[in-house]
Amino acid sequence: MFKKITYSLLFSSIALFALESGDSIPKKIQEKLNLETDKVYLIDFFASWCKSCKKELPLVANIYNDKVVQVVGVNVDKIQEDGEKFVKDLSLPFPVVYDMDKSLVKTFNPLGFPAIYYVKNGKVIHVIFGAVEDIDKKIAEDIKSIK
Repeated sequence: MFKKITYSLLFSSIALFALESGDSIPKKIQEKLNLETDKVYLIDFFASWCKSCKKELPLVANIYNDKVVQVVGVNVDKIQEDGEKFVKDLSLPFPVVYDMDKSLVKTFNPLGFPAIYYVKNGKVIHVIFGAVEDIDKKIAEDIKSIK
């Protein structure tokens, strides 16, 4: 029983620290991601070992190519070369930050992968955790309501 309670408390406290809609992103993290004011960004956390990421990233790339929204990828692989190979194999056209010091993943603290954060003027507008069918269509709908 004690083990279950400890486990529940541990994971519920982690969720409290994840960035949510309305939360501000620290200035140094905004700078690391090269975020500009008055632009809507889609920050996409992914890893090479994530099967859903591999499926979704080409659809996110289409959104980027269609100039629907600015996209910044955040690769969280432990070994940068694994992330670089993954990005190259998928021919991702958008900028990717390799979070080797884990400062981005610690700040955002996504509750799973893939994790997508819509950001404008240093604030989180909306968050999507986990795989979403037809993510490109979902993003296009979301962006229409945000802009």
